[in-house]
Amino acid sequence: MRKIEIDIKDKDYLDFLSTCVDEDLSVEEKLKNAIRYHVIIYRNKKKVHNQKLF
Repeated sequence: MRKIEIDIKDKDYLDFLSTCVDEDLSVEEKLKNAIRYHVIIYRNKKKVHNQKLF
């Protein structure tokens, strides 16, 4: 596991926090979900690209 530190402007953080509250998630959970989403999209793009090669 890695520790990630991100500098975010106060206004951006408050906007992000409000979306987390709306979804009943902590900031950490919301960030983990966003990372998982992008990893899944990346992996699926690789699969599609590899299938086109065959």
